[in-house]
Amino acid sequence: MWAPIVSIAPAIRDGLVRVSGIDPKAMELAYGRRVFHRYAVTSRDALDLLDDLVAGMEARKVEFAGRVRTVPISREHPLELVEFDEIGALVRYVGDRKTREAITERVALLTTQGRALGYTVRGYVQEPTKDTVPVRELFPRRICLRVASKSHVSMVLGEHAYDRGAWANRIGESEPGVGYLFGEGIREPVRVRAGWVPDETIKHLETFVTRPVHAAIPEQAPSLWKPVPLPAGGTR
Repeated sequence: MWAPIVSIAPAIRDGLVRVSGIDPKAMELAYGRRVFHRYAVTSRDALDLLDDLVAGMEARKVEFAGRVRTVPISREHPLELVEFDEIGALVRYVGDRKTREAITERVALLTTQGRALGYTVRGYVQEPTKDTVPVRELFPRRICLRVASKSHVSMVLGEHAYDRGAWANRIGESEPGVGYLFGEGIREPVRVRAGWVPDETIKHLETFVTRPVHAAIPEQAPSLWKPVPLPAGGTR
């Protein structure tokens, strides 16, 4: 999940993108906490965060209705990106039913209405069943990493995905970041691999996005991406 965040680092720094993190495990996103404009761990805080985003989306409706078909992204109206790590933990496994249903409802509102208004949700889940993520079908672009069974491929990518070559259950444990997706307008699955983002890159990302835009940048500023040695002596 860090690879796409790193790729938009300049837009985050410049205020064109605001990233919110919902992190029930309080581990992965917590390591780069300063990257996130909003951050939540508990179900109550996650609901408050989502309520804040829905309220902002409703305000944009009032401001732009009848004027444009898509809200132009700017510092005043940035792209609001939600990173939801282990979405199943809060839409399926939270003990309090009312809180669980409320979180699911907010996610549904953002995923069904947010695109033209500048709101995007990215949810990550280990168990891709409908019971675990009842709003699964509201995520139009899905990526299937290594899964345990053939049936999981169809759960993530849709019916007949496996028959078309999305063999995510055959991805080996030694191939982290490898997965399949269906590109826009492409009927055949595309095999992809996310770049590895090491710990030091996340810490450098924090410094980069929180540095004032007008601050001087050293002529030889370190790149966010650094080659990582592999056992065979190559780099990735």
